[in-house]
Amino acid sequence: MLRLIVTKLNIYCFENIIVVCLIGILAVSCASNVDPQPKKIVAQNYSQKLKVVWHDSQLQNSNANSFVPVVDNRTIFTADSDGNIYRIDQTDGTIINQWRFKRKFSSGTAVSEGHIFVTTVDGYLLAIDRGSGKISWQAQLPTVAIEAPQAGNGTVIVKTNDSQVLAYNTTNGNLLWIYQKQTPALTLRAYNSFQLIAPDVVIVGEPGGRLVLLNLISGMAIWENYIAVPTGSTDLDKLTDVSIRPVINNKEICAATYNGKLACLDAISSNIIWSKPFSTSNGIAIDDHNVYATDLNANIYAFDKNTGALIWTNNDLQYRNISSPAVLNGNILFVDGDGNMFLIDHISGKIIAQRDSGLQGGVAYPYSDGSNVVYQSASGVIVEIAQ
Repeated sequence: MLRLIVTKLNIYCFENIIVVCLIGILAVSCASNVDPQPKKIVAQNYSQKLKVVWHDSQLQNSNANSFVPVVDNRTIFTADSDGNIYRIDQTDGTIINQWRFKRKFSSGTAVSEGHIFVTTVDGYLLAIDRGSGKISWQAQLPTVAIEAPQAGNGTVIVKTNDSQVLAYNTTNGNLLWIYQKQTPALTLRAYNSFQLIAPDVVIVGEPGGRLVLLNLISGMAIWENYIAVPTGSTDLDKLTDVSIRPVINNKEICAATYNGKLACLDAISSNIIWSKPFSTSNGIAIDDHNVYATDLNANIYAFDKNTGALIWTNNDLQYRNISSPAVLNGNILFVDGDGNMFLIDHISGKIIAQRDSGLQGGVAYPYSDGSNVVYQSASGVIVEIAQ
C-alpha cells in the first residue's frame, strides 16, 4: 500500500519479496492479493451535497503531485507534464490561454505579477510572460525539481530533489540565495514540502524531521527546529522526513513527518506547543479549531489545534488512496484515487456528502479559499468543487 520514493538505493517488489540493489532513484509500490481492501462505500442520502461547478478534461496526463493549480484574481494557472501551460477562468472553467512548449515539465505552477513559473525535466526553471506566453528567462537548477515553485514579493522559490532551496528574482532570473543543509543517506522524495506563509518568510520541511523558517529576502534561517528526531540502527529506520507542506493558522505552524510525529509550533519562537507520534506522507489541514491528518492507512484524525487532544477518528476511507485534506465551508474534503469525493463533518468526523468528481489517478495539492476547492488530477482533469 505504501509508496516510497527514496534516494541512494533502488527497491523492487516481486510477489511480496523486497529486493534492495543498485544505486538509483525509484518509486516503490508494494501490493499483493493479501493486502487489506478498502471498505465498500454504500450509496446513501447524506445530509449535504457536493457540486462540481465546472469540469475540464483537456489537460494531459501528469504526475498528480507535481502540478499544483494556483489562483490569481479569479484566474487559475496550471500546467501539465507534456509542456502545456493553461490560463483558466475560475468562474466557468473556460481555458483563456493555452501555451505549448517543446519542453517536458517536471512541476508547476507559480505566478507573479508578470510571469508564470514551471520547471523542466532537464533541470531548468522557466519564467513565462503572462501576456505573451513567451519564455522571458530560464535558470539552470542544480538538479530536477518535482515540487511546484512558489512566488511572492518579487521572488520565486524552487526546491530541488537534493533538498536545495533556491530563490530567484522574478523579473530577471538572477539567483538571490541558496539554502541547503546536509541530508541523510536515505530520504523520501518530497512533492509539497514548503510554503510561503507571509510576504517575507517561507517555511520549509526538511529531511531528518527538521523544519526551518527562512527569510525570503536573505535566505537566512530565522529559526530551525526538529519535529521528530531520527532513531534506529539502519538508514531505513531513521527515515523521518517532513515531506508534506506545513500549514499555518494565526501564529501556529503545524507539520508532520513520515515515521515520526505530528506537531504544532509557535511561528515566532519555534517552541513546540504539542506533538504526538504520527506517520504520514500526505498533507494536513488546519482551521480555527482542529488539525486534520491522515495516517499511512488513510485513517483520518482530528486533533485540537491548541492542545493536540484527539477529537475524532474516521476509518471509512481506510486503505484508499486519498488526497490531502481541503477545507470546504468549514468541513473537510477528500478525493480518492477512483475520483470519489467525501465531505467529512469537522465536528463529528462523519461523512456528510459524497459524489463522483471525474478525477482519476490521484490529485495535486488542492487550492481552497474556504468556499471552493480546485483539484487537478493525474488523468488531466481539473475541476472546481463547491457545496
